[in-house]
Amino acid sequence: MTDTLGPVVLRHGLMECVVAPHIGGAIARLTLWADDGPLHLLRPTPGGALDGGSAADFACFPLVPFSNRIAGGRFRFNGTDVALPLNHPCCPHPLHGHGWDHSWRVEAQNDTTVHLGYRHTADAWPWAYRAAQTITVRPDGLEVRLDLVNDSDRPMPAGLGLHPYLPKPPGTRLTAAVGSVWLGDATLLPRERAPVPDSWSFPDGRTMDDVVVDNGFPGWDGRAAVDWPHLRRRLVVEADPLFGHLVVYAPRGEDYLCVEPVSHMTDAVNHSEEADAGLRALPPGASLSGTVRMRLEALA
Repeated sequence: MTDTLGPVVLRHGLMECVVAPHIGGAIARLTLWADDGPLHLLRPTPGGALDGGSAADFACFPLVPFSNRIAGGRFRFNGTDVALPLNHPCCPHPLHGHGWDHSWRVEAQNDTTVHLGYRHTADAWPWAYRAAQTITVRPDGLEVRLDLVNDSDRPMPAGLGLHPYLPKPPGTRLTAAVGSVWLGDATLLPRERAPVPDSWSFPDGRTMDDVVVDNGFPGWDGRAAVDWPHLRRRLVVEADPLFGHLVVYAPRGEDYLCVEPVSHMTDAVNHSEEADAGLRALPPGASLSGTVRMRLEALA
């Protein structure tokens, strides 16, 4: 086990993945080095960020032990009142858990795989836990396994997710089978469940050029496809059944979109009345695990 102060480079054939354990256990780049030049499957990290940027500037980062927002950082779980500090200057709610905001340790690695670990000591989040990422580069893409273990002596609210940023050149098309959408308030907390509107018709495939969205979609079947017609390529995102929710984030005027497999709805700790909220009560010593795969395919 080692502390890593710089990036880890993984390669399998022409596929290369650069990982930054020291910055949120984030992925800096996933690149296919083809004959006609590099093809970035994830948004490449800006120059200089590897020297000390935020994981939010990177290509992909883990979400542990919860994804997205918790309203005001306050909730009650099994009789315990919790108040979390804010962790992002632009958000009035704690965001994306702890893992993305801390260094991870390299516990094992070889040419194609790195195993990262992060340990959280109980603080404002009054549960101790361990998290792990196993990042494996494949000839056609990437596989990320996430693990979470409750090291405390009482049940812990638990969730997992992955936050990839994908390139969005003109004509990019997203297809994903989802059941409904959570409409949000002004701070993006879920306010109302609704049928998926035509403007977000991802089940039928939607060209993303003019789409603006930052919402959670329950009832996801675990598969999404991002088509890049001008490249005649498709990136398929597949996730284990744990990840029954999909967050789609496409901000106005940006050249990327996020297709985030997550295990629970936004602010799930405050929505126990929702049968499909997805929040797990993880017993002491128990673990939660799930794998997300990204695979590059040719478009017909």
